[in-house]
Amino acid sequence: MLKRSILILSLVLLSVTVFGQDINNYKYVIVPKTFDFLKEPDQYQLNSLAKFLFEKYGFVAIFDNEPLPNDLVNNGCLALEANVVKKSAIFITKLQVELIDCRKQKVFISSIGDSREKKLKIAYNLALREAFESFKSLNYKYKPAKNNDKLAEVPKTVVPTTSVSNKTEQNIPAVKGDSQLLYAQPIDNGYQLVDSTPKVVYTLIFSGKKDFYMVKGKQATVYKLDGNWVIAETVGEELQVQTLNIKF
Repeated sequence: MLKRSILILSLVLLSVTVFGQDINNYKYVIVPKTFDFLKEPDQYQLNSLAKFLFEKYGFVAIFDNEPLPNDLVNNGCLALEANVVKKSAIFITKLQVELIDCRKQKVFISSIGDSREKKLKIAYNLALREAFESFKSLNYKYKPAKNNDKLAEVPKTVVPTTSVSNKTEQNIPAVKGDSQLLYAQPIDNGYQLVDSTPKVVYTLIFSGKKDFYMVKGKQATVYKLDGNWVIAETVGEELQVQTLNIKF
């Protein structure tokens, strides 16, 4: 038992050291409603258990189909994305927890929890709880990042307007147009925008505000402006805004 505790502590310290991030700078954890190795949303109540365990260890956990808090809408890098990975094994259920930042970089990997139980619901439950033992040694407590920290922030969306001075207008990106027709297909908590191929061009996640969506995998938002849909995306250090031709 002592050797196992030492191993878990070593893995925790290794994870934090290798990925070089202060876990306390992240305010939220986004928990998916379905893990990749499961067939149904919250199958075996495993996603609910993960959310519960994150909250147990001090995190503010949110399902990915829930409305987002205002500060998270303005700064998507306040949240870590949770992922539970099933490891290959014979007659043993093995699970590992990952936390991924807004740059899609892994900032924490737990130790592997395992169970030899034959009933999957029990085995998944026990393996996940054991994997979460790694979080004990983190002593997580949210601490806002300082300005000189490397935690990237997503700039607030700049909304072009005609009621500003000429001096201010110089700092507002021009709105470009995109004539490509995109078709909106409903998904859980949002839409996927596909072209005529059909190929998924953007995945929109509802923010909790009417006509305002976050773009999955990008530092971008899609919202309605003067009756038109626009996408505001951070490219390098610049904010680019263009209209979208969307058919719902």
